[in-house]
Amino acid sequence: MYELKKPKERLFCEQCGKLVRYKTIKKRENYNVKNYPIEVERTVAICEECGAELLEPYYENENLKVAYRKYAELNNLVLPEEIKEIRSKYNVSQTLFALILGLGEATIQRYEMGSLPTKVNSDLIKRVSEPVEFYKILKSNKDNIPDIEYKRILGNIHRILKEFENKLEVQELEKILYIKHPEIDIEKMKGLIAGLFYYSKKYHHKEFLYKTVFFKLLWLVEKESKKNLGRQIANLKFIHYNYGPIPKGAKNEEGVLLDYLIKTNLIRMNIDFSKKFLKETYMIGLVDQSPLKYLADEERGVVEKIVKEYGGLSASKLVELAHNDVDFKNSNYGEEIVI
Repeated sequence: MYELKKPKERLFCEQCGKLVRYKTIKKRENYNVKNYPIEVERTVAICEECGAELLEPYYENENLKVAYRKYAELNNLVLPEEIKEIRSKYNVSQTLFALILGLGEATIQRYEMGSLPTKVNSDLIKRVSEPVEFYKILKSNKDNIPDIEYKRILGNIHRILKEFENKLEVQELEKILYIKHPEIDIEKMKGLIAGLFYYSKKYHHKEFLYKTVFFKLLWLVEKESKKNLGRQIANLKFIHYNYGPIPKGAKNEEGVLLDYLIKTNLIRMNIDFSKKFLKETYMIGLVDQSPLKYLADEERGVVEKIVKEYGGLSASKLVELAHNDVDFKNSNYGEEIVI
């Protein structure tokens, strides 16, 4: 298999005995690939003057690629774009990838151009799409590559594994969130939170919110939305807790909600020790404001109204306000509060 950039404008026609212009047609034909008949729709060059079939290397090469690809798919062999994707993930060149796998330097280049890999090589390439497997092969063949490249690739693998681990953690946290809040709208929740910080900065010049303030504003927004719009924005559920309503999964011993928001890079949290209250204090800041786009204008209006009215109050004032709330009073500690 070789690389041709484009077809020729004219071809030699033996029937006409000269260079001629041509057109292309499609014909269904069988190619014999490794003693296996593969039917493909072949592109054929036809002389415009006499109608004879002409040989155009570019189209013949492309036809062969189609046949090889179909054979590869039928026999579960790795495809050219899959090899490129694997290389891209680890940020390695064709030559470096081949050396790491213990293959000839030009092998990967040929495969990516459409040549058929052997079953053994195909299985090897597929296997190293998993970072742990690539790490094993890299270690066993480290003498094949320069030390500086070995260390660089090792760093890439560690980063990929960390990202994969984080992705699994986020998926598990999200499952728990859906158990705690069966009707939750994740995008709306993120938009609501982005709105809290946007309007807190706009009206009260606050870059951070105490955790208690953060939870109470979530509660007030969802109550106001239910009252004015006939529905909650994010469908968060709240429970009766020491300092007023908090979202389900937000207890200190659970931490599901905040962990999820941190691991999805929506918020960051700083923990300090308060000499005044002789305990840890949690300050929450926004990392990503883009989810604000998920809120409709009427929903943004609710968030703005609540933050403008209550966002400047201290945590103790908001706790006092929450304790006087009728819905809060009608519930017991640990119970879900019906909004």
